[in-house]
Amino acid sequence: MSPRTTRRLLTLHRRCGLFVCLNFVLLSATGVILVFHEEIDVLLGEVPEARGEGELVTLARAIEVAQASRPDASPVFLFREPDALPGVLIVGLSDGERRLEAADPVAVDRRGGALLGELDLRGSFTGLVLQLHAELLLGPFGKLLTGAIGLALLVSLLSGAMVYGPMMRRFSFGMLRVGRAPRTGAADLHKLLGGTTRGWTLVVAVTGILLSRGAVLLQVYATTELAALGAHHADAPLVTDLGSVDAAVASAEATDPGRDWAIVALPGSDLASPQDYSVLLQGRAGIERKLLTMALVDALAPERAEKHEFPWYIQALMVSEPLHFGDYGGWPLKIVWALLGLATLFVSLSGVWVFTRSRRDERARRRTEAIDVRPPYGEERAAPATATREAT
Repeated sequence: MSPRTTRRLLTLHRRCGLFVCLNFVLLSATGVILVFHEEIDVLLGEVPEARGEGELVTLARAIEVAQASRPDASPVFLFREPDALPGVLIVGLSDGERRLEAADPVAVDRRGGALLGELDLRGSFTGLVLQLHAELLLGPFGKLLTGAIGLALLVSLLSGAMVYGPMMRRFSFGMLRVGRAPRTGAADLHKLLGGTTRGWTLVVAVTGILLSRGAVLLQVYATTELAALGAHHADAPLVTDLGSVDAAVASAEATDPGRDWAIVALPGSDLASPQDYSVLLQGRAGIERKLLTMALVDALAPERAEKHEFPWYIQALMVSEPLHFGDYGGWPLKIVWALLGLATLFVSLSGVWVFTRSRRDERARRRTEAIDVRPPYGEERAAPATATREAT
């Protein structure tokens, strides 16, 4: 690689790093908090507790209980998370459009069917941190901005590897030049931690870019492939009698043994036709719990269930969340993710400090050189007189 190319890549690395720095400090700090969002929600009492006794109520009964609290609202989805919300069913209700994102979650005790109340996910502490992390509290524009930050981070990582990779071959890995100027030590630590965490940071950057475009990808899927799957029921009247939901879930689980239902998009929602349930199924351990498959079930004939594989971009979106937040391997993985997040926080701050310190040192060196080469005051005054005598 020529010196000119190296200089250009170094300039690109520094400029992208400066653009990313303050934003990435915020994203790293909030990301570390979100790694432990489940534990924080429990600690702050944000998680509803199921205290009922007796037999499990049906899904249809849970929908009735939730809808009774808001008679004018329409049920949009069913959701459960046995690990984080044991014994609790979440029913999404919407007063307007039947969109999963716009629905308000209402908790119902699975045993006894008691109403546990409406959840304020966006107003909770971790909900606010998530909004700050995902959209910088700026709404859709914030998602575009975080996507741009992720892209700049990706460019900074790749350009840094291209510049410093060949350079560091001359030194032992992990070498720290002690006894030098503070800037030298900080630069060595920056390169060491940056190189060590580069693979993980690349994963976080790529998955963050995908997650920032998640709503767009889901909309594309809903209006193309999913719409084609439900085209035969597109003009059918909306099914409002949801008494068949339990049979539909059983039929969906039978299409993919070893998986259990996680989300049911009810008829008329943005992920289901007016006459179909879209049942999302999850695995039972590890990252398989985050990778969903889907079955379409006829609401009027729930024994008719058809398994459907998601397209590659939706599968990439689903795998991005657990890889981004590290919430698929229990406490050990969460601790590793948090430590890596703190390491990248140091890399970002140290890079800016080294850059600004080097610029300051360079300006000081130039001033010193200018003083050293400037003629003494007396010689400056004598020069015109000498020139006059020579002219005469």
